[in-house]
Amino acid sequence: MIVAIRAFVSIVMLAGFYVLAFVQLVVGMALSFWLATVGGSGLGAQIGIAVFLATVWAVGYGTYKAVRADDGPPPGVELEEDDAPRLWATVRELAEAAGTRPPDQIHLVPEVNAAVVERSRLMGLLGGRRYLFVGMPLLQTLNIAQLRAVLAHELGHYSEEHTRFAGISYRGRLALVRTVGHISDGNVAGWVFRGYTELYVAVQNSVSRRQELEADRTAVRVAGRHAAASALKEVEILGTAYEFYVSEYLAPGIAAGCVPEDVFGSFAEMLRVRAEELSALRHAQPAAVRAGRHDTHPPLAERLAAIAAAPDPVVDADTGPATALVPGARAAGRELQAALVPGEGLVELPWDEFRTAVANADLQTRTDAWLRLFGREVGKPVPHVDAVLTLIDDGWVLGDLVPPDGTMRDPIAGPLETMFKLAAVRSGAGRWRHSWVGPSVLLDRAGAELDLAGIADAATVAEARQRLAALGIDPRAARHVQQVVNAKQAEIYAGISQVKVDGKRSDLLVLSHGLLVVPGVRWYKARSAWFRVNRWIKESTAREVAALPGTRFIAYEEIIRGTRTSSMRFRWELELHDGTTVRVRSILDSTEHGPAHALFARAVTQQ
Repeated sequence: MIVAIRAFVSIVMLAGFYVLAFVQLVVGMALSFWLATVGGSGLGAQIGIAVFLATVWAVGYGTYKAVRADDGPPPGVELEEDDAPRLWATVRELAEAAGTRPPDQIHLVPEVNAAVVERSRLMGLLGGRRYLFVGMPLLQTLNIAQLRAVLAHELGHYSEEHTRFAGISYRGRLALVRTVGHISDGNVAGWVFRGYTELYVAVQNSVSRRQELEADRTAVRVAGRHAAASALKEVEILGTAYEFYVSEYLAPGIAAGCVPEDVFGSFAEMLRVRAEELSALRHAQPAAVRAGRHDTHPPLAERLAAIAAAPDPVVDADTGPATALVPGARAAGRELQAALVPGEGLVELPWDEFRTAVANADLQTRTDAWLRLFGREVGKPVPHVDAVLTLIDDGWVLGDLVPPDGTMRDPIAGPLETMFKLAAVRSGAGRWRHSWVGPSVLLDRAGAELDLAGIADAATVAEARQRLAALGIDPRAARHVQQVVNAKQAEIYAGISQVKVDGKRSDLLVLSHGLLVVPGVRWYKARSAWFRVNRWIKESTAREVAALPGTRFIAYEEIIRGTRTSSMRFRWELELHDGTTVRVRSILDSTEHGPAHALFARAVTQQ
């Protein structure tokens, strides 16, 4: 009942948002009429147009976009009833127990999550097609009783009449957020709307927190207290483990251009090997914290306490693996991987080969960074590690530069050890031994750990070369590689419209991975250049811009040195590793979009 009341209040507040817009319109039009009578029709008309754009257009357009929003096709891979008859039967049984209709489709998704989503119409007033999303990691790791509790919880969100109110309030939230998103920061009317939206979201969040507790009670009623509580904790633990897996293993691999042959199977293997750590997390008590007004879920401790206080029904808990509900779970995971992992340019590798490729790519990246740094120090390209040894033999020292790995040895020893490791793997004298519970270790041909730190600390260059040769390591194998970073992977940070790059009019975008040079327009179309660069930064992706004819991408790794040639104007010379020089300079109609000058200077001088 409390949820229904609060949801109803949020709907009243939603209506109040548009009442507020109407009041602002009336007051603004009255003001413009008064100014027209006092200051002339021209001033009144200008203010009237400004008021119209600030209220009717901004609010109306935002609402139209929210109501007409096309969410696109559902994510993940659809599971037909023939693919998973037991899962479909279980879901129908749970929907009946929760007092709601079953979903129209079931989809596997890559997140540690499950959700029931209904694509309602008219901001929640009319129902629509219903989807159940089941996270592949949950299917891999939960038992059947726990998965039943999770699904019963999600279906429980649709089990009471008040959810129709909640649906309206949620869609209303989208409408308000999208509305204020179409009002510029300088619009005075927008300040009032943003404050009102903050209040509305706080009320709607309190509705959401109450709903979660009621859905937990549905899970207890269907699956029992133990299954509901253990599933809740398990989802929390799995979420942390999956984030670790993605950040520590999967993301570096994708950056290196490869993925495991079985992404989800490898995650399951990690959980198996690190079972003791996960067990310790399961027995840890969650912290007792209070929910903030921006939280959509109550704290875990509060939810577990509510579950413990609920009546415990007598249920037959099936502790078999949840994968039994989907006979082809492994094949479904591979299909999900093919559909969701960005496949363009990525190579699928067995797990050990994948880890080796990632480790080698990391060594190459760090070696490239050091060789570029040394090149700037000595004023010429340093192509490989043997050239570094020659410089040291000639009396060059690294000076006050501190190695990125934080070593306390001689400053040059840290970089040399990194580069010697790359030389070892590139020479075929070193191979990796990987582990799920520790760092990868570089071994020699006989299987012993390579002591390259000792060689990096050698007293003389001649001694270091001799010891490397004894191990079959060629220091010239650790070469600088011009990294071909794909512009499609980059984010657009800022830009400059109408600059000259090597004497040609161009628009310049500063990206996360490099610079994008787009052929410019004629001088008399400078305004159109301003508009298109502004649009690229706000609405486009680097992939879209890079596809334009004649566009050139300069990866930061290609730049050995950036030199500013004028203290008064934006003029730079970029020396590339291939020996060419790129000259960039501003002209009379150049316009900076965002902090492009500062970002450009930082990027080209730190490579």
